[in-house]
Amino acid sequence: MKKVTISALLAISLFSVHLSALDMGSILKSAAPIVAGSLAETPTAQNNSLVSSLSSSLGVTPTQAIGGTAVLLNSAKNKMQPLQYSELTKQTPGLGDILSSGSTASLLSSASVANQFEALGMNSSMVSQFAPIILNYAKGYVSPEIATALSAALSF
Repeated sequence: MKKVTISALLAISLFSVHLSALDMGSILKSAAPIVAGSLAETPTAQNNSLVSSLSSSLGVTPTQAIGGTAVLLNSAKNKMQPLQYSELTKQTPGLGDILSSGSTASLLSSASVANQFEALGMNSSMVSQFAPIILNYAKGYVSPEIATALSAALSF
């Protein structure tokens, strides 16, 4: 029910923009409060050590850490072999929580990673700061093969 409500609100906000003024940046910025609100409601993901590490290292909010990680992992999913991605999410603690709480961010997946970061209230340059922290976190739990695949998938 919550996903339906969030999806409906996002759809309404996206389509309420006057068509003559339609541009992806304004759409993403208008959707950002909806995305942020849905991410903030997931305490399990906010208590994650990766989220804490991103927040303390980069000075982002837990909501931004969750959303940014979900954006990068969803992007990596499209670049990794399905079995490797599955093993990554199974073996690395907390990634499942982040991905499930960041599901609203995936609604914006047609936008570039940089635009999705901007929709979360972060500068697009933060992508290059998130990636190594996520990779180092995952390296502690996965095989070198999966870490190499993730590294390649997080190269922008």
